[in-house]
Amino acid sequence: MSVTMKKEESNMTENVPVKKRRSNIELLRILMMLQIIFLHISDYGDYTEIANELGGRTELIYWLVWLMNRCPVYVFVVIMGYFLSTTGDEFNVKRILKAYQPMWFYSVAIPVICCIVSPQRVSDEYCIKAFIPFLSRTWYFMTLYILVLIISPYLNRMIDGLDRKRFLMLIGICFFLFSIWQPLSMLEPFEGIIGTKKILFTQGGKSLYDFIYMYILGAFLRKYHIFSNHENIPDKSIWNNPLVYLSGFILMGLINLLIVNVYPDQGIESIIGYNDNPVVVLQCVLLFRTFEKLDLSRFPKLGNVINYISAGNMGVYMIHEHPLIRPLIWDEIFATYDIEFYSHHLYLLKFLMIMLIVYFTCWSIDWMRKMCAKFISKFLTKISQTSI
Repeated sequence: MSVTMKKEESNMTENVPVKKRRSNIELLRILMMLQIIFLHISDYGDYTEIANELGGRTELIYWLVWLMNRCPVYVFVVIMGYFLSTTGDEFNVKRILKAYQPMWFYSVAIPVICCIVSPQRVSDEYCIKAFIPFLSRTWYFMTLYILVLIISPYLNRMIDGLDRKRFLMLIGICFFLFSIWQPLSMLEPFEGIIGTKKILFTQGGKSLYDFIYMYILGAFLRKYHIFSNHENIPDKSIWNNPLVYLSGFILMGLINLLIVNVYPDQGIESIIGYNDNPVVVLQCVLLFRTFEKLDLSRFPKLGNVINYISAGNMGVYMIHEHPLIRPLIWDEIFATYDIEFYSHHLYLLKFLMIMLIVYFTCWSIDWMRKMCAKFISKFLTKISQTSI
């Protein structure tokens, strides 16, 4: 092959963007989904209630583990901002439909199956809501995720116009509004003195406000390291060591644990669990940086496996967190609500097994959905080609 042809081929390759998953970030996505399942064990499996009832070492272990698993939702949105903030200001309908199609499928398919197996589980009202999952808030995360997808081109245009100084100022304003002002307004001795009623309410970090806040933060992390561009950080700098960020993440979790135990207002136990709690936001940044700096390029086969598994994450979330499936998992299949479950000193290991079972069962179901969709698509394509 001539040198000219090689150059032309090289230029063609360079001009065509190749979308390749980064296995270190995909590994983070998998870990975050496992953390979400753990948080659902705590909420719907009554781990929180039982740990507080038992007290002592069980309660201490609960707070330690729970506070190390507080930021998965924010991490997902930071990842979203990290990647989408560089996609420009064109409105991408395909991206929105790609998120909405499985959302609609599970919102309809799960009630249909439940109607066949156990008709009493599904009300007439729910049958109507099933066809409009985006509006009926079947999954709050998916509705907010799609809303951010819709407005992301406008956010990107704003982000492109920010230099580092203005970017930091914007993040500082968001941090004050959502992570300082609002939490303090709910705690003594500040409650009643400062307030956010009718000004902002984020429902513990589960609002569109917060998702935009984290999208902007993710965009900043993509563009800047701390106070300089990524390219200005030497390869052997301490700031490129994932253990530095992991240590910071653990330290933030321990600070949260200390606050829970020493702050005089009992309301701190609720505030400390909010996604927009300032310490949790810092944990989110540090955990993201940990995996961003993790180099898995030496293990390409492992990376391929991670990428393949991670592609089923949203399916795992939508299946196990569907309102009809949730009580089936936590009330009927797993007995984490039974105080006897905690009598064995290896109950945390049992939690891990439950998390893995839920994850890979839901992942397998979503894999079958995608395989069926691929088969149907090929079949219809073949029919259309034959008819022509």
